[in-house]
Amino acid sequence: MRLLLIMRKSVLWHADHIATLRMMGRELHLLTEVPGLETDGRFAAVTLVPAGRPVEEVAADAVALAEAAGIGTALTFAETDIHLTSVVNERLGNAWAAPEADAIARDKRRQREFLADQGIPTVGYAAVADTAEALAAAERLGYPLIVKPTHAAFSRGVALVAGPAELADRLGAIERMARSGEGNYFTGRERTFALLEEFLPGEEVTLDGVVLFGRFHLAGIINKMHMPGPYFEEDFYTLPFRTPELEPGLTAIAESITKGLQVEHCLFNVELRQDREGRFRVVEFSTRMSGGQNYHNLREVHGIDVVRLFAKALTAGDPAQVWEGEVRRLPPRRATCITYAYRTGLLLRNTPGQAALSPYFQSYVPVARPGDRLRRAPAGYDIAGSLSVNGPYREPADLDRIEAVAAELDGRLDVLVVPAAGDTP
Repeated sequence: MRLLLIMRKSVLWHADHIATLRMMGRELHLLTEVPGLETDGRFAAVTLVPAGRPVEEVAADAVALAEAAGIGTALTFAETDIHLTSVVNERLGNAWAAPEADAIARDKRRQREFLADQGIPTVGYAAVADTAEALAAAERLGYPLIVKPTHAAFSRGVALVAGPAELADRLGAIERMARSGEGNYFTGRERTFALLEEFLPGEEVTLDGVVLFGRFHLAGIINKMHMPGPYFEEDFYTLPFRTPELEPGLTAIAESITKGLQVEHCLFNVELRQDREGRFRVVEFSTRMSGGQNYHNLREVHGIDVVRLFAKALTAGDPAQVWEGEVRRLPPRRATCITYAYRTGLLLRNTPGQAALSPYFQSYVPVARPGDRLRRAPAGYDIAGSLSVNGPYREPADLDRIEAVAAELDGRLDVLVVPAAGDTP
């Protein structure tokens, strides 16, 4: 079976996802902005589209490419391409395509409106289009509060602000990002570019699963490093879930969201954070699963393979066909942790180095290339790469041990940076 894989960015970031499709015997035709993949043996064909090309034109290109190659289904794992891919599937005649649901997932303002309409735990918010509007809304909401872009990812541009001066500064940075077209986050037609939100001070988790024939199936709940602000760099994604007694309630929230979206088949992710009373509320959700090594780790810990299940559902006639030969979700078998190699400066070398010799080492994905300049928040949210480690799981204390291993191996990565002009010492 041929698939059109639409991944304008982050092809490397989703290597495990792509490998699964290939092991299933899928012939992959890639549509991307990333140069240099034309001879990549994973793909039967690679079509390069110019960076910044209008989404409508990319969609038309994708449909024409699919029809010419006899491809009936498009698929993506990239946050910024989920709505684009859904539009392509609708035009290819796939009845399960859900462009409206995917459009909601790509717009954090629409997410807040959807959650409120559905009675799903959310936060107080205001969507804003300029600084004056934001300053007035902030007075109503009260400080401190969260400011975030409506269409970004990886916590890029998200900050906790304590007063008007900080808010104006962060809004300026978000507006510049929105106008730049960076990362394919914004199309330039958005009515609002930022959200102000009530700050939730508690623990944050990310929940992954898959919707098959309208029913949500949990893959796992991932612990995240506690981030008190003012900036929210993602780090320390650890499995299994530290408080499994809370799992049913969180799963019920995910089920409510997917039911309200009326999706038939999709990968699904929702991030939740505790308020001051310890109740989890929705930070954001997406009709795709976590990127990077989280997919591999969910399989390692719980056995269930949501990418295989999703890919099978797109052509299966009923749930029995999808689940045939597949592993249902298992109790936790291993402890895993992902840590991101945050660095500042000009990158000269980026390999796993001595970390790869550890028995706990699982993989290292180099995201940046030599010559790239890396910045940390608030100047940037860059990482050199993503390190994943794996160890035995017998008791909850093993989660603390595997996080300590991840931190130690991060220091053994062969990631060499030198100061760049303008960097803060």
